[in-house]
Amino acid sequence: MRLDGKIAATSIKEQLKKEFASLNKRACLAIVHYDDPASASYLKGRLKIAEELGVEIKIFNVDEKQTTEDLISLVLDLNNDANIDGIMVDRPLPKQFDENKIINSIISTKDVDGYTSLNLGNLVSNQSCLPSCTPGGALRLLEYYDIDLSGKDALVIGRSVNVGKPLSLMLLNKNATVTISHSKTVDLKEKCKTADIIFLALGRANFLKKEDITDNTIIVDIGINFDENGKMCGDASKECYEIAASYTPVPGGVGVMTNVVLMENLLKAAKWNTK
Repeated sequence: MRLDGKIAATSIKEQLKKEFASLNKRACLAIVHYDDPASASYLKGRLKIAEELGVEIKIFNVDEKQTTEDLISLVLDLNNDANIDGIMVDRPLPKQFDENKIINSIISTKDVDGYTSLNLGNLVSNQSCLPSCTPGGALRLLEYYDIDLSGKDALVIGRSVNVGKPLSLMLLNKNATVTISHSKTVDLKEKCKTADIIFLALGRANFLKKEDITDNTIIVDIGINFDENGKMCGDASKECYEIAASYTPVPGGVGVMTNVVLMENLLKAAKWNTK
């Protein structure tokens, strides 16, 4: 079964649009933006979904002449601005900036990207938090298709702080049995064959092959790569689609859900901000 992110996103956005409209204010997201090609593409997607949902976005462009202290000062001002409901910092920033210091200056209740140490710490202890958007999008897609994670053997391939680590914690909090693996894991392909669900966040084009899975495997592909022909592809080869019990396509799968979770986080933050 194809787990279509576009179908899920369209359905969820309809509900989000109603909930944003029910607020007694227009929700506002502040983006500290550096004009990197990848960030520029991501920004385009956020501007589109914000327009669909009636959300305001304020962009604060980063100048390479600025310092870490300048951006922390900006973030602190945004923290204190009652008109700003959510704050996110586009990465990567130029090398002279300390990204961790800047991100951790965001107050946790406005950290709609879910990457401050406090939000990640709350995730560890299974407390209320704003989840990281990409791993949150993966689980939101499974939830839309009523795929129960409780008791499942989940294999996470990738250990980045952006995806693999928070995803593993989210899965544990959903009562899955989690194995987190990476490029140094021994006999990784053998582990793939015994997993109920494989979450791919390795960043290696067509890493997973059809011989690595069974017809009971659920594939959640979070990888974004480009093949030798310049076409976008995931970490799982498309030949896996013919065998897997369910799969998320690339493109059109988890990536579509990332901005949906961002907007869900913004809605939650806006409600907190109006109490």
